Amino acid sequence: MVQLKRRLTREAAYKALHGSAQRHAREIAADQPGSKEKLFAPRLLPAYKAACRRKRDFIRETEEAERCLVRLAEALRVIMNDKEFLSLLMSEGFATIPNCVVQRLHDATSEAATAKHAGMSPAGSSAGRQLVSGICPDVLAFLQDCFVKVKIFGLLRHVLPARQMEIARLMVAMERVTFTYAKILIAFTPRPLLAEGFDPTTIANVSEDQLGAMTPELGRLSSEFLRAVERRGSASLELVAASRYFERLMDNSKVVRYLAHNFPDQFEEFHSLSID
Repeated sequence: MVQLKRRLTREAAYKALHGSAQRHAREIAADQPGSKEKLFAPRLLPAYKAACRRKRDFIRETEEAERCLVRLAEALRVIMNDKEFLSLLMSEGFATIPNCVVQRLHDATSEAATAKHAGMSPAGSSAGRQLVSGICPDVLAFLQDCFVKVKIFGLLRHVLPARQMEIARLMVAMERVTFTYAKILIAFTPRPLLAEGFDPTTIANVSEDQLGAMTPELGRLSSEFLRAVERRGSASLELVAASRYFERLMDNSKVVRYLAHNFPDQFEEFHSLSID
């Protein structure tokens, strides 16, 4: 007699999958050979400075794009009250303004628009999630499409789940999912976010004074950088759409003459955007 295989219940299937995930995580999270090798100052400090410099550059570029959009919206808000100019836009085929520009025009203030983007936060939270052999499940999911060296997970066990997720986001955003960069971020983790009993000087050859001075700076830059990452995509898309629209405007002789004669300040703003 052929014995039929019994179908797993949903609960049993979940337990089987969860057990498999735990076994996999135990394997990838275990301390790997070489994970306790220290980073010494000749290698650590230049890498630290380079990471800070890249973050500052990214933040500055994001803020410049946002300031440009703010100036653009303010300039456009002034001339859009001119009925003759609106008629000119319609007659010349420019009545359809990009949605992103229209949205900024409808915002109560330019600061409100910036605050709206700055207040965005990534979906989900690492708090309260059951760890899989010391690794936050959200981190495993976040990094599943990245090539991650096995020993990086051994490092992540030395910090709390919220910091694990922050480090994962920083590595991906910086395009540096590397063991060295992970070790730098672990070494310069604020004390309250370290796992109990872990001493960062065991993986980085830096003094307590250096840690005390450099950790707050990297933490502040990292927070600003991640907020800029959240805003950068939408700001860049808005700027591209606005630039293309105003390039077309600046190629129209009638529009150029009208703006130059009636709105010289706004004309300069639109002209500079079209040639950037």
